[in-house]
Amino acid sequence: MSLKLHELTTDAEFGPVVAVETEAFNDPFFGFWQVFYGGTSQEEFCARQASWHKDDPSSNWIYVTDEETGSVIGGAQWNIYKESPYAKETAMLTPYWIPEGTFKDIGGQLLHAFLSYRPTRMNEPHILLNFCFTHPKHRRRGVGRLLMEWGTKKADELGLPSYIEATDIGLKLYEECGFKVEGELDLDATTENPSEEFTKLREKLGCPIHGWFMRRPKYGKHEQ
Repeated sequence: MSLKLHELTTDAEFGPVVAVETEAFNDPFFGFWQVFYGGTSQEEFCARQASWHKDDPSSNWIYVTDEETGSVIGGAQWNIYKESPYAKETAMLTPYWIPEGTFKDIGGQLLHAFLSYRPTRMNEPHILLNFCFTHPKHRRRGVGRLLMEWGTKKADELGLPSYIEATDIGLKLYEECGFKVEGELDLDATTENPSEEFTKLREKLGCPIHGWFMRRPKYGKHEQ
C-alpha cells in the first residue's frame, strides 16, 4: 500500500489529522502531550491547534495518507524560523486553555520546564519539529520517515540546522535522519505538601518525563 504526503492548507484538513494525533499520543500514553490537549474535547483541541497554526507564520503542518483508503495515518508540524525567534524577548506560552486547578498547576510547570531552555539552546535561525506522530495501526510503514524527509529537505534547501525534543519512541528514526543527541530533558512538577490529587495526577502523567534534546547540523555546502 502506497503512502502520499500532503501539506495542510485548509481548516477542514485539521480534523482527520488531529484525530490521528489523539490516537497516536494515547498509544502509548504520553503525559506531556496531554497538557496541550488540556482535557478538552477533540473539537476544541482541533480548533485551538488550527488557530495556533494560522497565527504563526513559521508553522507548517504536513500529513500522510494511505492512498488505498484515503485515510490520514500520520502528521507533523515543522516550524521554519529564517530568523531566530528568540532574538527578542517574548512571553512564554502558558496553559491558558486548562481550567484552574491541579492539572493547570502541573501542566504549567511542565510547559515552563519544556520551553524555558529554548531561548539559549535554539537562539539561531533553524527548523523545529514540534509534533510528529503515526497512527498506532500504521507504524513501521515508513510514515515517520516521510514526515522527517519533508523537514530535513527544507533544512538543507535553506541551509539551516534543525532541532527536535525527542522521546525514546522516535529516537532511532531521528538519529537515522541525521539528528544527534546534545542533552537530556527531564520535565517534572513539584509542590510543598502535595495533595493526594496532585500526587496521583503527577504519576498519571508519567512524571518525571524524560526526553532528548537533538540537533541536526547544516549539511552540504552549509555544513557545520
